[in-house]
This record gives sequence, C-alpha cells and structure tokens, in this order.
Amino acid sequence: MNKKAYIKIFAGFCVGILWFGAVRFALIQDKTVHYHANFGLYINGKQDKFDNFTQYEEVQACSGNTTSNPRGRAHLHKPSPHVIHVHDNAVTWNAFFANVGYGLSDKAITTNDGVFVDGQNDKHLTFILNGKKVDTVSNRIIENTDALLVSYGDELDSKILEQFTGIPKDAEIVNTQFDPASCSGTKTMGFNERLRASFNFSK
Repeated sequence: MNKKAYIKIFAGFCVGILWFGAVRFALIQDKTVHYHANFGLYINGKQDKFDNFTQYEEVQACSGNTTSNPRGRAHLHKPSPHVIHVHDNAVTWNAFFANVGYGLSDKAITTNDGVFVDGQNDKHLTFILNGKKVDTVSNRIIENTDALLVSYGDELDSKILEQFTGIPKDAEIVNTQFDPASCSGTKTMGFNERLRASFNFSK
C-alpha cells in the first residue's frame, strides 16, 4: 500500500471516531441527581436547630460514591439546617433522618434527647407535608421542593400549622444555586462535561 492509501485509512478512522463522538454527544443523557427539599423538626414546641457539626456533610458528600458513603445520598450543608440536599434516586425521609443521626418511623422520632413515641403522655407525632397533614412519611420518597414538618407534643393544630409556616420554603431557589464545597447544584451538563462523557474521558 502506498502513502496515500495509509492517509485515507487514517483519515477514515479519524472521521469514524469523530462521528461516533458526535452521535454520543447528541444522545448522552445527564443522569446526575441533585435537588433540594425543606424540613423542620419540633419536639415539645422547641425547634431542633441541628447544631451538631457531625450532622453536616461537606466535600466527601459530593463525590458521587453513594455506595461507600450512604450519607452522600441526602444530607445537610452549613449554614442551612432546613435544606436537604438529595443526590440519589428514591431517598426516603427515614433514610435522611438516619443520615443526620436520628430515627424516624410513623409512630416515633428518636433524637439526641431521647425517643418520643406517638400517644405517650397524651402527646402526638404529627407530619405536615407540603401543607397537608399525613399519617405516614418515613418510607415516602423525598421529592423535589418538598416541605415537611415533623412535630411531637401536645400543641393544637393551629400551632402546628404555624410551625410549618415558619419553615423556610427556599428549596426551589437553592436548586438554581451552587452548593458549598465541591457540589455543583442542579446545573445541567455543560459542553465540556458532555464532550468528556462522549469520548469517555476521565475527569
């Protein structure tokens, strides 16, 4: 084979690679999961401030490895104790509470201050999800821009609704912002990210 034949073969190979990459670039889907929800917890009329530093995640929560670090699936970032950052599909409310060191079921809430059981001492565990009272939340999936109140005590319904109203509802705004540390918010894949993924370049 002469030199021109080799050049044609090489050129054809390059065109094929570029065509393959262009097709993948057009069809590739951004499978990144990252959205936010709001919540608040009251025990006997007192709001839990979540002021323990171990309840917050930083750089390690944004690695994308939720297998070795389940806390990366849903967590808090300082300085917002009312904003949940969800990084995986099908994360439930009880999974999130477990990630901050608490326990949640439909009949009890466990915090650093103890176990609080529905019906004990005439006190009740109440859930307000997106403005409506519900009987169960523990196994419900946290949805984008959800707002949840968990309240334990003997407060009247009007007071419980007041607690829910006091929860900042800023999840939709946070969805448009960059997160602390290495998290990147919910921005879509940019040109460079799509190009690297199209040709399987490592980051």
